[in-house]
Amino acid sequence: MSYAAFKMMHWPTGIEHCASGFITHSPSDSSPPQIPPAQAEDLDSSEWPTQRRVGPVPNLVVTAANVLEVYLVRIQEDDDRIPRPTGDQHGGGGTMDGLAGARLELVCHYRLHGNVESMAILSLGVDDHNKRRDSIMLAYQDAKITVLEYDDSSHELRTSSMHCFEGPDWLYLKRGRESFARGPVVKADPLGRCSGALIYGLQMIVLKAAQVGQGLVGDDEPTSSGGAVSVRIESSYVINLRDLDMKHVKDFTFVHGYIEPVMVILHEKEPTWAGRISWKHHTCMISALSISTTLKQHPMIWSASNIPHDAYKLLAVPSPIGGVLVICANTIHYHSQSVICSLALNSFATQLESSSEMPKAKFTVELDAANVTWLSPDVAMFSSKTGDLLLLTLIYDGRVVQRLEFMRSKASVLTSGITTIGSSFFFLGSCLGDSLLVQYSTGTSGPTSANGKDEVADTEGDLHLAKRLRRTPSDALQEFASGEELSLYTTTPDSSETAQKFFSFIVRDSLINVGPLKDFSYGLRINADPNATGIAKQSNYELVCCSGHGKNGALCVLQQSIRPELITEVNSGFIIL
Repeated sequence: MSYAAFKMMHWPTGIEHCASGFITHSPSDSSPPQIPPAQAEDLDSSEWPTQRRVGPVPNLVVTAANVLEVYLVRIQEDDDRIPRPTGDQHGGGGTMDGLAGARLELVCHYRLHGNVESMAILSLGVDDHNKRRDSIMLAYQDAKITVLEYDDSSHELRTSSMHCFEGPDWLYLKRGRESFARGPVVKADPLGRCSGALIYGLQMIVLKAAQVGQGLVGDDEPTSSGGAVSVRIESSYVINLRDLDMKHVKDFTFVHGYIEPVMVILHEKEPTWAGRISWKHHTCMISALSISTTLKQHPMIWSASNIPHDAYKLLAVPSPIGGVLVICANTIHYHSQSVICSLALNSFATQLESSSEMPKAKFTVELDAANVTWLSPDVAMFSSKTGDLLLLTLIYDGRVVQRLEFMRSKASVLTSGITTIGSSFFFLGSCLGDSLLVQYSTGTSGPTSANGKDEVADTEGDLHLAKRLRRTPSDALQEFASGEELSLYTTTPDSSETAQKFFSFIVRDSLINVGPLKDFSYGLRINADPNATGIAKQSNYELVCCSGHGKNGALCVLQQSIRPELITEVNSGFIIL
């Protein structure tokens, strides 16, 4: 077979976007998928201990260029009465919160016809009794949006709706421009009432979600028989942000705690540059719009100005606190309809002359190109451009945030995306190193009460060296696998006494990444078969690549065939009768 242009020998492995949602199952499922434990021969089934209740664990959805994958998180609950062989750990790391291991199981794998520019999960909130599933929203250049849902009959994803704002009928949206600095950005409302897509820089597409029991294709859904139905898009309309006096939109998000969807937009009215920072440096502002999908109206309900020019990301604060975090390179700002507080991260942080002195963090850090997710409603975890994990704690009383505290945690991979999976896991997606599935645990007692530290150390010491090297391909895994806790000293809202809050981390699984490639070379492998011919001769050659970046650099060996690892061999004879 000949190929006129090229042949794809290895599909992308660097994770660019990641998110979590209930795609293949609903939150109302009785129990999460389990890893079957190794049963002892002398243990009767009637003597097995009852399994601990684990909350619903959503799916992990990742994209790598034009590759879309959906994973299922399988967990293994701890059972002290069933002995395990040494080194037989699913995911490794020991026991934490009653879980002995967890791993990622591939459910769907698709090779798309375009690179994914942005991804969001259209959800219906965090109700554990909800029988509806989430949908996946993908955005492609220049203004194409696809909504995907899981089909139980074929056990694969199917397209529920497609939206394209290109062509002659939509040329007015470009306003004469032919190229744009970035592709479309999609975000979803936390309660799944609608979603938004920022296209062509200043055009906001509002996609209204269908009500419960309704949809574009509602006749063939098994709602009456109790089957789960995914969230779907009913209609859409366009908001021209230029008409609202918004220029240079940087980011937007939907916030929690409002009856109607509220969209907060980060934009810059008067741009500045490096030569004018000393004279004009607070040029950004945020505007909150109340979205009425029925009336197609979007009045502004509150706004905040005088935000530093290096602000680039918004992060919605979960309930019951609410509000939004504005992430800047040198500062962090919390804004709500009634409360504003800030935190300076380094000496480059600037403040207004008329404002009071800004509190400073205990250490110096820069947050440009950082990724962030929530571990709890009041603790956010940042992954900086150097691979450090940082924890931001919101000290609040009721719904009033009093101050922000920043603490340093572990070192990890250089991330391109991060997402929380349920209440016990988070995923660090990386396009420069291996992506990690990490289990975390939190508590309010002393660090010695955590059951992960000592057990993890013993488990790691018993692992076979070769298996540890294969399971921990980077230094970040070894740093995480130590299981040490991070202590956060915070003040509880209902008491003036100081309580100790700690987090424990254990790496459970990883996705290998072989890019980006800096150089490569091929040649004969060791113990090559000189008598091989035809297709079997290809197994004699292997490709050695220099990949990764910085501390995530590695040597990757690529091969086209499966090579068994020979442990021993025994001479055998045959008797012919």
